Amino acid sequence: MISLTGEYALRAMARVAQLEPGQYVLVRDIGKELDIPAGYLGKVMLTLTRAGLLESQRGRNGGFRLSKPARAIKLYDILSAAEPVKKYESCLLGQKICCDETACPIHFEWKAARGKVVDLLKETPLTSLAEHRSHLKPADLIPRTKKPRAARK
Repeated sequence: MISLTGEYALRAMARVAQLEPGQYVLVRDIGKELDIPAGYLGKVMLTLTRAGLLESQRGRNGGFRLSKPARAIKLYDILSAAEPVKKYESCLLGQKICCDETACPIHFEWKAARGKVVDLLKETPLTSLAEHRSHLKPADLIPRTKKPRAARK
């Protein structure tokens, strides 16, 4: 359900949230630590900066840091900056028109499930991910067989 880009955004933001207040971190350091390609992660971090979730600074002591406290950033904020969240509202079977009046066979079940997922993302602060550093390690993650679209060549 969450794209690889969304996953990278969540993991990177959680790692940045673990920094001391005001401390900057380089993309290459996050990428190395979380086993995320630095080039692709740089694009994700730039997107998060444009969304107002991160601040960036060039130069010797530069990098990225949170633009506001982690408790004020919800997982939904991160995902909506990184990927189109409209997919959570669309028909699971891909029908163009799927509503209560013209429902697909799984419409009502999907509507309830996606509502719970969206509510969870809107209610959960970034601190919930940042508190558990061990869960960010790449060894603990499910291996992916598909590269993100922007990283393919």
